[in-house]
Amino acid sequence: MNLENKTVFITGANGGLGSAFVKEFLNYNVKKIYCSARDISKLDSIKKLSNKIELIELDITNKEQFKSLALTIGEIDVLINNAGANSAKRLFDNEILDFDVNLFGTLNSCRILSENINNGGIIINISSVLALINLPIMALYCASKSALHSITQALRAELKTKDISVYEVLPGPIDTTMSKDLQMPKTSPNDIVKATINGLNSDEYEIYPDSFAKVIRQRLEEDRINLENEFAQSINY
Repeated sequence: MNLENKTVFITGANGGLGSAFVKEFLNYNVKKIYCSARDISKLDSIKKLSNKIELIELDITNKEQFKSLALTIGEIDVLINNAGANSAKRLFDNEILDFDVNLFGTLNSCRILSENINNGGIIINISSVLALINLPIMALYCASKSALHSITQALRAELKTKDISVYEVLPGPIDTTMSKDLQMPKTSPNDIVKATINGLNSDEYEIYPDSFAKVIRQRLEEDRINLENEFAQSINY
């Protein structure tokens, strides 16, 4: 996709992956980047990167705030739904954060801001390869991403008539604050972003941007039962 002179909207721009998207898109001479976060004070360093950046305070779970925002920002070309949460809770824990943010918050963004997207524009939903298989130690996160995976498929069909393309990025562990306690190899946000852009250019509607994600995808096709059993061992009884 030609990003030159395009207007971009990014949720969760204060995170490691969000800021990596901002920095990379500036290299493509975009027209404007709306950077949103619940606390825009955390975006001070991002704002200093370019006068093309506009900060927006936004809680994606707040539908009315989203509706008011949509009336003020005008047309956009690229929507990146990057905001996410991981409560690291198991199935029987009483927690709704994962679904509130990852599913319903992203759905708010897609429903409302899709009206602002120009014909030929795109939506990129940042999901996880754990949308395809549940790691029970963080079951609610995985389930919320699985629901987002299904919603993204429906969204792709709904918006086809408006000439809006919908992409899903399904990474493995990324080296960000969210995964700081995860003791395993992680991919840098910059590498995830570059792989995502390569996927866009190749019209890959489901993008597996790192080696871990690719391995999980392959094993799901060839060795699903053993993989499920391995993931089940994350719970220590």
